[in-house]
Amino acid sequence: MSRLWRPSRRSLLQGGAALSLPFWTRRARAQDSGAWDTAGGVGLPKRLIVFCVPQGTVLEEFVPVGEADSFTLPYILEPLAAFQDRLCVVTGVDNLAPQLNSVGNAHQNANLTVLTGMPFAEQDADALSAGGPSIEQVIADAIGGQTPYPRLDLAIGGSETSSGLTTLTDGLLWHGQWDPVTAYNDPSTALLRIFGDDSISAEDAWALRAQRASVLDKVLRGFDQLAPQVPSDDRLRLESHADKVSQLYDRMVAGTGACTRPELDLSSAYDYTVDDDVSAPIFNDILVTAMACDYTRVGTITFANAHDHDFPWLEALNGGTPIVDRSVYDSWHTMVHDDWVPGAEHVYRWYHEVLEDLLTRLANTTDADGDNMLDTTLVLCISEYSSGRHWSTALPVVLAGNLGGASLGRWLDLMTVSPTEFRDAGGYVYTGHTNNQLFVSLLQAFGLPDETFGYDGSFALADWTGVDVGGTMPQGPLPGLLDG
Repeated sequence: MSRLWRPSRRSLLQGGAALSLPFWTRRARAQDSGAWDTAGGVGLPKRLIVFCVPQGTVLEEFVPVGEADSFTLPYILEPLAAFQDRLCVVTGVDNLAPQLNSVGNAHQNANLTVLTGMPFAEQDADALSAGGPSIEQVIADAIGGQTPYPRLDLAIGGSETSSGLTTLTDGLLWHGQWDPVTAYNDPSTALLRIFGDDSISAEDAWALRAQRASVLDKVLRGFDQLAPQVPSDDRLRLESHADKVSQLYDRMVAGTGACTRPELDLSSAYDYTVDDDVSAPIFNDILVTAMACDYTRVGTITFANAHDHDFPWLEALNGGTPIVDRSVYDSWHTMVHDDWVPGAEHVYRWYHEVLEDLLTRLANTTDADGDNMLDTTLVLCISEYSSGRHWSTALPVVLAGNLGGASLGRWLDLMTVSPTEFRDAGGYVYTGHTNNQLFVSLLQAFGLPDETFGYDGSFALADWTGVDVGGTMPQGPLPGLLDG
């Protein structure tokens, strides 16, 4: 007998079906702690958004000026001035995990480690994978409950695909080993998949969901039959795929409720692969709306055109000339590799203008519980580098919204030298504070008891003076972040 339980069409269309599925219980329900307070509790955030800025920054234009609780935001962070009292700017966090790898290029070493805090799963240049889940996946496992989407991932720009999705195989986001995150990069596809098709009747929508769920039910039974026949390593990957099908199955049966979807009003010339300035506010709207409806509690926004883009909408800020001088540089990546070429700061500032738009939408939105979205959401903005020269030290970090009751409107500066001295040292200046500690702090901000994250073993490392600064990966919460 099929596991597809068919409640009334009314229940399905309202998204109120309470399912009892053996397959779902065995695999995915482990993500629902059952103890998480969906109202957030006193001081606890209810949601997490990870906002990834690619290719580092210009530290001289990112690091604030002043004191911890009285500081001025520089050019790159200036768009966030209206939210300064809701921010915590963190400077001086190092990602040391690349030092544990013996293979891979600088981008792979940074991307696959910055949010996982782990070396590669295997030291094999032909088969690179993150060593574990990235921080947002760990938090999604803890707070996701039985929302329709355990997480939503949106990518601004990138290649056109028939599916409207892009798999971030060299990206920062990972479900776990050998399991990179796939993100929507076509807004139309995202709207259809997340909110459903509003061009068909409710009855037709129910029939379509039931038909698709029936197909998925057969796929799940196929997974069950195949699992005992494959080696243990392949079984882990098979179970990972099965988890995703289970989540899709649950959404097909339960539907996504009656949340009002955002409307698109795009010109015929719009091209989601390159019109990043148009796509960015659309994806912000999609994510905030989905979260307000409690379709998901964890979301990410990345920029898929990280290697190359002309950023034509920023030319006015650059004296009317192109950001990337194609007579000198063959790509945006090549340009930022020179560390600070005039014009780069406008791009990094624009990324934070997109972040400001996201914070504004959160501040102006009430969620399904009647709570202000910014008051109940933790936003993490981070880059894999501090410079386009591929430095994984002194990462630029901005936290906004709800930090588990910790005070905001401050600057936590852990750097031991000035930005100029840091640049002159080639980035080989270590603070003794790590992204592992930052992520322990985020876990604790959500009320979780973790004291470690990612790799917690030993490593060898020498700073720019040749002095050995290796030892055991620093763990525990980042000093001064939650108790500041």
